[in-house]
Amino acid sequence: MRSRDLSRLELNEFDLLVVGGGIYGLASAYDAASRGLRVALVEAGDFGSAASFNHQKTVHGGLRSLGTGHLQRARQSIHERRALGRIAPWLLRPLPFLLGTYRSVTKNRLALRLAFRLDAWLGRHRNDGVEPELHLPAPRLVSKAATLKLFAGIRSHGLTGGAQWYDYQMVESDRLTIAFAAAADRAGAELANYAVATEATVEAGRVTGMRVRDAIGGTTIPVRARVTLNAAGSRAGEIMAMFGVSHPYPLVKAMNLVTSRPASDMALAAPGAGGRMLTLVPWRGMAIVGVGQSTAFVQPGDTHVSAAEVSALVNDANYAFPALHLTRSDVTLVHRGVVPGVVGRNSVPDLKPAHEILDHRSDGVEGAVTVIGVKYTTARGVAEAVTGVVARRLGKTVPRSRTATTTLPGAGIADHEALAIEAARDAGTELSPASIRHLIALYAEATPEIVRLMKNRPDLASPLAPGVPTLGAEVLHVIRSEMALRLADIVVRRTALGSAKKPPQGALDTCARIAAAELNWDSARLAEEIAAVERVYEIGD
Repeated sequence: MRSRDLSRLELNEFDLLVVGGGIYGLASAYDAASRGLRVALVEAGDFGSAASFNHQKTVHGGLRSLGTGHLQRARQSIHERRALGRIAPWLLRPLPFLLGTYRSVTKNRLALRLAFRLDAWLGRHRNDGVEPELHLPAPRLVSKAATLKLFAGIRSHGLTGGAQWYDYQMVESDRLTIAFAAAADRAGAELANYAVATEATVEAGRVTGMRVRDAIGGTTIPVRARVTLNAAGSRAGEIMAMFGVSHPYPLVKAMNLVTSRPASDMALAAPGAGGRMLTLVPWRGMAIVGVGQSTAFVQPGDTHVSAAEVSALVNDANYAFPALHLTRSDVTLVHRGVVPGVVGRNSVPDLKPAHEILDHRSDGVEGAVTVIGVKYTTARGVAEAVTGVVARRLGKTVPRSRTATTTLPGAGIADHEALAIEAARDAGTELSPASIRHLIALYAEATPEIVRLMKNRPDLASPLAPGVPTLGAEVLHVIRSEMALRLADIVVRRTALGSAKKPPQGALDTCARIAAAELNWDSARLAEEIAAVERVYEIGD
């Protein structure tokens, strides 16, 4: 990606200004820019650092929507699962799921057999254009004996067998988000993280852009655009108010537990004590469990997770997966995000089931659109529809979207290992097989750039600490090439150093020193950045 430069935002007028750099904002910026619109995007924090960071690293095909009778949602999810399989094969892998079948109205084998037949028909093109190694088998029912063997501790009372289906796992989910940012940048969009939209500029009832504060430098600039897209996630209600629009926007806190408990290579699904379906997903050999949610509506900044909330989700996980034996001490990180909600049954808060695109012309405000996203999986497809709405408001004819078939940067299958070895040979640098596997898993075709950094900076050719795969050169690379501006950007969302748990103190300190030298932090700023990273791993109180 190009370096962050807010002057490019101030000096130009854009067709579209996107407020929000989560997956919906990034996908919208990418789609619009790739179809010929002049696009800018501002994000108050780091790209993908809020709700887009909180998920179970899975790409779902909409089987749950099918179970509730929402065929269109299921069809959309199947389509978008295939699209991600096409454009990001390096970052995905097939993942089997298993759910027990019981003598009940909704979980019996007949009902699931019918649902699977419908899913197989809706998804009959699920593997079209997808690399062979990512082809997904059709869902099927399995025997009771097989279910008992594969699902340790499953409740056996009334068990009749199991239902198995396949979705994708995001091997490195944050790298997928960064790939969308890189694709938007490659298409010509101007991106800026740590750029806070503070006020809408409105002329004669038309939104003409936003005033944007640089959270790093402190200055405020105007960004002019013919259409402004509000993709601000939990802040979307605030941005709508800036437009002069009053729209109910309830929010719920969603949570996933990253744990140190071992997991098999199969994801499991089972209801918790309250009946809500939970899933246990293996990642790097360990279990991620969720999704839990707050019992009350929350405010946009309410991301703190209390000890009671963690304990409640731990207890729910142990009810659903008795063989897990999860304890508070096994939880290494709580992924959490504030997401759109609805008032569910008995007035209980629930997660919003479907996205919305709101053209505020109907509210008497021209030049403003809001997208309310709910699923990472469907962000690309929703972005395609958003561009259509924006183009109509601009009175422009744009070409058809190609984002469903164009490989994202760093996400394509190639012989990345051979390229890394060749780059190391040319640089006269020796890389261990483990380091090569680590680098190509994260950076794919950008690995040679990191190798060249190692040649120029031999002091950064080693791991940050013993037993840690992250190399010093990675830190420099993500600062210079991926707009990482804070230590948490590097540790949590770029290098994978701390994506699952708090890294060893020695590795964190070394990473911070490299970043401080590159970003000109003084000792006080360095201490502040380390403290901010440590807060990411605080669990309850």
